[in-house]
Formats: sequence, C-alpha cells, structure tokens
Amino acid sequence: MRSASVHFLAGYLTALCLSLTASGVNEASQAASSSPTNIVFDLSKGHAVEELLWGVFFEEIQHAGDGGIYAELIQDRQFGGLAYSLGLFHKDATELSMPASSFECDYPPLSSDVVLHSPSHPISNLTGIRKWRQDASPEYKLKGQPRSWFPVGPDTELTLVKQQPIALGQKRSTAYIKISTGQSGGGLSNTGYWGIPVQQDQEYQLSVIIQSESAESAANEAPQVTATLESQDGNTVYASADIGEISSAWKHPKIMLKSNGTDASAQLTLYINRAADVSLKMVSLWPAQNVKGEVLQPFRPDLLQYLKDLKPRYIRMPGGCYVEGVSLDDAYFWKPSVGPIQDRPGHYNGPWHYWSTDGLGAFEYFQLAEELSAEPVWVINNGISHTYSVPADQIWPLVQDALDLIEFVSGPAESEWGSLRAKMGHPQPWQLNYFAIGNEDCGKPWYVENYIAFFAAIRALYPHMRLISNCDMDPHAPTDLFDWHLYTDTQNMFDRRHEFDTIPNIQDKKVFASEYAVFDEPAGHNIQFPGNLKASIAEAAFMTGMERNSDRVAMAAFAPLLSHSQDPACPHDLVIFDNHRVFGTVSYYVQKLFSEFQGVRYIETSVKTGDSDPHDHGIAASATCQDSDCTQLAFKLVNFGEDSQRVDLQILGLQNSPDTMTVTLLNSTHALDENSFDDPFKAAQVVPHKQDFKFNGPASTVTLPPYSFSVITLDLKEPSAAASISQA
Repeated sequence: MRSASVHFLAGYLTALCLSLTASGVNEASQAASSSPTNIVFDLSKGHAVEELLWGVFFEEIQHAGDGGIYAELIQDRQFGGLAYSLGLFHKDATELSMPASSFECDYPPLSSDVVLHSPSHPISNLTGIRKWRQDASPEYKLKGQPRSWFPVGPDTELTLVKQQPIALGQKRSTAYIKISTGQSGGGLSNTGYWGIPVQQDQEYQLSVIIQSESAESAANEAPQVTATLESQDGNTVYASADIGEISSAWKHPKIMLKSNGTDASAQLTLYINRAADVSLKMVSLWPAQNVKGEVLQPFRPDLLQYLKDLKPRYIRMPGGCYVEGVSLDDAYFWKPSVGPIQDRPGHYNGPWHYWSTDGLGAFEYFQLAEELSAEPVWVINNGISHTYSVPADQIWPLVQDALDLIEFVSGPAESEWGSLRAKMGHPQPWQLNYFAIGNEDCGKPWYVENYIAFFAAIRALYPHMRLISNCDMDPHAPTDLFDWHLYTDTQNMFDRRHEFDTIPNIQDKKVFASEYAVFDEPAGHNIQFPGNLKASIAEAAFMTGMERNSDRVAMAAFAPLLSHSQDPACPHDLVIFDNHRVFGTVSYYVQKLFSEFQGVRYIETSVKTGDSDPHDHGIAASATCQDSDCTQLAFKLVNFGEDSQRVDLQILGLQNSPDTMTVTLLNSTHALDENSFDDPFKAAQVVPHKQDFKFNGPASTVTLPPYSFSVITLDLKEPSAAASISQA
C-alpha cells in the first residue's frame, strides 16, 4: 500500500474530477480519453427492483464458522477432528494411543485408514470453488485437522477412546481423550484457532466434561486439575483456577477465568498435579460476553458487525459444497447439529478439509439470519455428493429430513421438531420462504428425479415456499428460481455484465446468481489473495448488469464471504480475519455500496461509445430510485479502464434539479491495491470517500478516475413527474 497521505490526496483530487462540466473541463480532464462515452438515464422508463436483490452467501469454508464467526475459542473441543484424522472412526478398535508424531506437523497427516475410505473425486465432478482449487493446486489432497492439542509433561500419554453415537438416531461416533500422567504430573494444552486471543481484564468461561478413574483409587484422593490461560511457551500465566472436585462420574463444571494481560497467541492448559488418569469429553472456552443470559450468543461481535454493515436482504446458508460433501459421509446434515453442543458429534468437512464441530448448527444459522434481519435461504442435501448420488427410489428419508427441518424452523412450539427449537430457546417460529434443493448438482446422476421428489413433497405441505433448483429445470421439472454461478477472470467478469440481457423475463421463474467472484487476473493465473481493486471494479460492472436485469435476477451474492487468513482456500474473498483482527477487501465495499443504494426501481440506462468499442471503453452504469416517488436517485458509474475517462451524462425527465450532488468514490492509486491487517492508517485503506459538489444540471460531463466505482446521489425537493414506481 502507498502512504496514507499520498493515497488520501489522490482520492480527494480524483473525486473533484467528478464535478467537471462540458463547459468547464480543466487540465485533469485533458488527460482523459478524447472520445467520451455517452450515458443516458431515462426516468420515464424502468422497472421494479427485486426486493431481495443483494444478499450474502455463508458457507463453512476457510474457517468462516468454526474459528470465525462462531466465537468458540477452543479448536476441536470434543476431539472429533483428532480422532478422525488419526483414523479411530475408521477402525474396529475402540482405543487409539497417540504417537508423538501426531503433534509434530501443523496438519497431522491423515491415517491410511481415512485415505482408503475416502472416495476419489474426479475433476468432471468438481465445479465452482473446488474445481478452481483442484486446477490451481496439483498437490491438492485430503489433509487432517489443523494441530491444536498438545500433551504437557515428559511422561504424559494420550489415548483416544471411541464412543458409540451419543444420541438416538445418530450415526456418527464420538471420542473422548484419556490423559495418563507420571508422578510429576502433566496435562493437555490447546492453542485454539492459530492462537487463543486474550485481553487484559476480560473474562472467559471455561466449560469441561471431566472424570477420573484415579478418584476411586486406594488412596481415595482425586487428582487436582488446574486450568490456566498462558503464553504458548508457558512462561506467562494470564489466568488460573482450580477445576473443582473430580470423581469417577462425569461432571460438567464451569469456571470463569479473568485475564491479567493481552496476548493474541495464548493457549489453554489443563494441569494435573500428580500421577493420574483423567478423561475429557469436552473442553470449551467462550468470551464472557457470549454466555450472558439463558441462550448462548454464539457470534464473534466484530465479524457479525461487518456482515450487518452489508445490510444483506437475505442469507443463503450453510453451503455450498459443504452441504454436498465429497461423499455423503462428510456432507452436512442438520439433525446432528441441533441440541446441546456437548451432544453434537460434529463431522469432517470433506470439501474444505477441517473438522466441523457443528456448533454452528441449524439453530445458530437461523439466529444469524435473525441478527442480520435477513431472509433465510436454506440449502439442503438432496442425496447427491461430489462422488455419489442416492437413487430416486431410495431418496424418501432425505425428503423427510427436509420436511423435518422446515418444521424445526417454522413449526409451532407444540410440534415434534418445533418443540426442540423452543427447548433450545426460540419458541417463536422463524419464517422460511426460500429453500434450495442441492448445490451445483445439475448433470449428476439422479438429480432431476431427486429434485422432483423434494419439490413435490415440499410444495404439497408448504405451497408458499419458493424452491431453488441448481439450474433451469425446464422442460424436465418446475422451476421457481435457479442457481447461477460464475468464477472467472477480471476481463471476462466485466464482459459478462450483459449476461442476463437476453434471458426471458418470466414472472414465475427467476435467476439466483448465488455465487460469483473474480478468481483470475489475468485469465489462467490466480489472483493474489485476498483480491485487488481491479477485480473489485470488474465485479462492480457485472453488478450493474444484474441491477439492470433486476426484473429477471431475483437475488445475487458474492462468494466466498469470510476467510481466516491462515486457511485461504480461495484467492478472493469479502472479509478477511484472524483470531482477533478483521478487514474488508475492496470487493466488500463494492457490495456495501450496491446494497446501500439498491433502491426500489431501476432507471433505464444506456451506455454508448462513438467508436462501437465492444468493451464500451471499460464503462458500465446503472441507476435506481431509492424511494417509490423517485425523490432520491442513485447513479452508479464504473470505469474499468487504466486511464481517466470523460463521460457525457444525460438525465432525461429530471424536472426538479437540486443544487448539490453527493459523490461516493471507491478507487486507489494502483490497480492491484488491496486492504490488509497491517496498514495502521485508515485513510490508506481502499474504502469509499464521500463528498458534496455543485450539481450542474441534467446534462454534464464527468471524468471518472482509473479503476473506479462512483455513486452520484441526488435528493430532489419534489417527486419527478416522469418517474414513478407504478410505472415499473
């Protein structure tokens, strides 16, 4: 990044270019293109904008949930990831001693038992993000759970013990860990998600499920277990407390730990004072602010605020490939993800290679939608993974599972599944109006037949539900909305802004552009993580096309939404975070501006160039009325060129010109600039800057800075007679 002062001054001066008129072009515009582009906005023509046009897509990818917005500080709190990686769940044995090699690698290698049970995933079956990752990384392969547990003490031995499913109807096993210490004692440490962040004077609630066979020894003296928050070298202790009385019966104590210092890379250690056998089923640590009240508040506040600031109209969840799984064994299913967290077995997130605790389960996903005031869009597994399809004559159990989910979410508190939701702390039903049947499954065996089975069963019981297919099902099956995904390079993203111009406008069938992003720059070469200005401006141009066709495109979302900086599976994301910091990429601010200025009515916009350039000189535009009377207007202007460009603007039907206009400008000094954790000067971040200028009337010339996205807003004193929402 350039220095803060240089960047801010450049942004300020280029913003001034927007105030230039045709009769008063100064030296700044002399350097702009000599053949200006003409943009005409016609207030008398347009159509209504779909109410839910701009939203977000949340997938458990890149530790977006576990280690991200889900605020649990212990990684692999019930040891399922460790047990899976070492092959315990794939063995007949009920116990597994952990060798020292289990703790030597950042990602312990998967046991051969796991690899032998893992299906191959031919490239022909891969789409979207997983295909990008396969193509980008020839070494792409299964890997184990990120290392987080460590033995403490030279004589400490750790043994994983397999348990049968812990709840009626569950198929998945779980594990607990047995710690055997020598005479000098020992213990177990967890480093969280690349460090446990502790802050001075902040409290943390520790919850463990613990027992000790040693408590019934001849000496009848139970071991003492002390919990500490400490530096990873063990030399600095930030908080310490005794777990309390331990017996041969399982107990579930909770204690508070108050930190006397700040450390972004701390660890939690459980110290055992003497030779003993101590077993743990769960170790959980939460910031105290998340455990106030009867219902757990599961979200990390700073990440939640970033999502709130986007003002998403909807949230699609929980995936994605996460819902499909590489095989059905590692697909997401909702029933194991509800109830008390200690009863959730978790599962291996096959597409994205880490253990999911399922702490962020069906209940918490709808909590998230409620927090965001966003319409929930639920994606269900329809019996199809990346490598296997359930035949249609065997699909009914999964259809029933989908019907049960709808009852859990929206059924009365007295219903079978609604009562579980009420027991978990939300007696009032949530609204669920959108339901997606599968993800990227068109063309796979049995998709059409399975889709029809889900569609018929859901429509029969819930006729209001808008059902989403993975492609346009015509003529094979009915279609309410259909998914459309695009991951491409910058130039292609810009050129695809007319993608939906020729799609038939059918009232009862709409496009759901549920995943799109620039992944390459240039074509065939991966963009550098986490993105850049040029890619974001290409996406802005593409979004003007979706806004223009917002009578055909009902909903749209960038993907992926969140990425932990230590686990970037994809090259371009909206929000980047680590265990205590967060920033929005330039694309985040593009999305934020479109959401802020979504409006209710599209104003017909035409872009013309004198030389018939097929790329329109890199110019794209759209406009909306922000209210039904069109008293507030928003004009979006995109320059995808490397030079400043003069643009002639004409607003037809504008009868009540204001004295001023507000310009919001997103640009930077270099096309490859991007935001980061490390820039201490907020002014140097690539973020929108807003300023008021004199408005020179409905016909004017503006100069757009290179690689820029501008929004010009006008507040009219009275409605413009030429424009009305009723004309949509």
